[in-house]
Amino acid sequence: MNPKIDFSHIPLRDIHLPGAVGWWPPAVGWWVAAVLLVSAVGFAWYRHRRAYRARAAGKAIKRVIAALDGGEEPGFCAQQMSVVLRRFAMSIEAGRDVVAGLTGRRWLRYLDSRWERESFSAGPGGALLIAPYVPAGRVDVSVVRALGAVCLEWIDAQRARR
Repeated sequence: MNPKIDFSHIPLRDIHLPGAVGWWPPAVGWWVAAVLLVSAVGFAWYRHRRAYRARAAGKAIKRVIAALDGGEEPGFCAQQMSVVLRRFAMSIEAGRDVVAGLTGRRWLRYLDSRWERESFSAGPGGALLIAPYVPAGRVDVSVVRALGAVCLEWIDAQRARR
């Protein structure tokens, strides 16, 4: 050291400490946690909406069956069941336009393909094609009731699917 310099008169500054650590930007772990949380909430919302649609379609079919038991025209009830099934199928299918354009046997084959059974093409579900167009009083109530049971089973199978 130099003995001629008086260090007590030099204006030195004290040690500078770094500032407080800010909260932004968060660490990578927080980003990962946020992505996982958003994904989990989105998946839960998707599952809830799908289950809600299935419950709503099942309730609508049950209302149609109750109207049938109350004396409503069986042909009209079969038509309403077809409408409910088509709306439900369009709500769960990615290619809504494809489902909307299905008619006749293609519509029945589509319904059968969604659960690997032939209850629509070769069973009581075939009433979807003819019952709405038969003159009033000529459709058997038991046929439409069996159609309602098949529709409810199909909706339940779609709820369990995916």
